[in-house]
Amino acid sequence: MWFKIDIRSPLSLNEQIKMGIKESILKGVLKEGDILPSIRELASSLKVNPNTVVRAYKALESEGIIIAKQGIGYLVLKGKSEIRELILKDFARKISGEAIRLKKIGFNVDEVMEVIKEIWKKK
Repeated sequence: MWFKIDIRSPLSLNEQIKMGIKESILKGVLKEGDILPSIRELASSLKVNPNTVVRAYKALESEGIIIAKQGIGYLVLKGKSEIRELILKDFARKISGEAIRLKKIGFNVDEVMEVIKEIWKKK
């Protein structure tokens, strides 16, 4: 399998599956037009309930990253650059409230960037 899930992660299993597929596209393991494993195949290889994979695939489909094709399965619709853009938009959405709060209480962008740089160095 091209990605793993961690049962101790604070992310739900279907979120981990979604991120695993997005990361696989970014790494070039999956490309635009590739067929994803069937729901049962992926559930079996990850040792999760098939409903978990269904939720992940449906969410990716609603984001426009994959599409279900009758008789074929799920196909990858987006390439690396589109996935990078989606991930960065999601990141901006997640930190925007906190960034605005820090700005309002007097922090400057250099201080915030220093914290981000320190976090970046850790992994």
